[in-house]
Amino acid sequence: MILEQLTLLNYKNVAEAELRLSPNVNCFIGANGMGKTNVLDAIYFLSFGKSATALTDSNCVRHEADFFMLQGQYLSPDGTRDAVSCALKRGQRKRLRRNDKDYKRLSEHVGAIPLVMLSPSDEQLVTGGSEERRKFMDSVIAQTSPRYLEALIRYGKTLQQRNALLKQEGPLDEGLFDVLESLMDADATVIYAARSEFVEAFRPIFSALYARLCNAAAEAVDITYESHADRGPLGPLLREGRVREQIVGHTLHGPHKDNLDLLMNGHSVRREASQGQTKTFFIAMKLAQFLYLKNHGERRTPLLLLD
Repeated sequence: MILEQLTLLNYKNVAEAELRLSPNVNCFIGANGMGKTNVLDAIYFLSFGKSATALTDSNCVRHEADFFMLQGQYLSPDGTRDAVSCALKRGQRKRLRRNDKDYKRLSEHVGAIPLVMLSPSDEQLVTGGSEERRKFMDSVIAQTSPRYLEALIRYGKTLQQRNALLKQEGPLDEGLFDVLESLMDADATVIYAARSEFVEAFRPIFSALYARLCNAAAEAVDITYESHADRGPLGPLLREGRVREQIVGHTLHGPHKDNLDLLMNGHSVRREASQGQTKTFFIAMKLAQFLYLKNHGERRTPLLLLD
């Protein structure tokens, strides 16, 4: 994909900008606080329907304004052009459009404009908790599999309902738990299969890239997938854990507890790697994400943003 033109209006600290971009490499140069990262974030927003950094959409509206608008003109490898726009007015629902047609659901847009963003905060992939690595898996797979994204969204909603029941006082409503756990089991099966397939395809891409960045002979790296499914279907685990989970007030088993174990010479990178090795590891992961997206899904070369 090639981003040919980008328009920003009242986006974060950018009052107004219209950029015509090269089909090759584009560099944004300026003093601190000029809005370079915010331009990259605007491009990210047009791919995912949300900011990479802001907690809420309203935080993206410039302080002196009550709305923002973004628009991107894209060129596909087959020569077709796409126009994607997003607008938000404070207190109202954001509107995401592609070729002048509104999306019924924002999730329908994910993957249409594949994108990889590499920023200093990505170090959390290695040093952060397991939720950072789950988000990484989700962001990659969701861009290639609408079925995965739908299952992930459904699972999250059902998980919230089950957690709410666990917090209620009194005896458990076994019938309602049965229904929710059946739904969670079905979606967890889809999620586990997609994550397993992703890791199997991603590992050799990552290992080859890491070897090109450093001394492969001295540093043997690997990525393994840890899941509840290693112990069997989710349904029985949830049923067996109801009483204990009512005590703690949340669900202890499921895809929301999965992890990617990052290894170097057989040891956890998170605990053993130097600062330099940590940086090399997460950079290799993000570049491997780029190559994975390029060769999976609809095989569109993704946009690559370097902050």
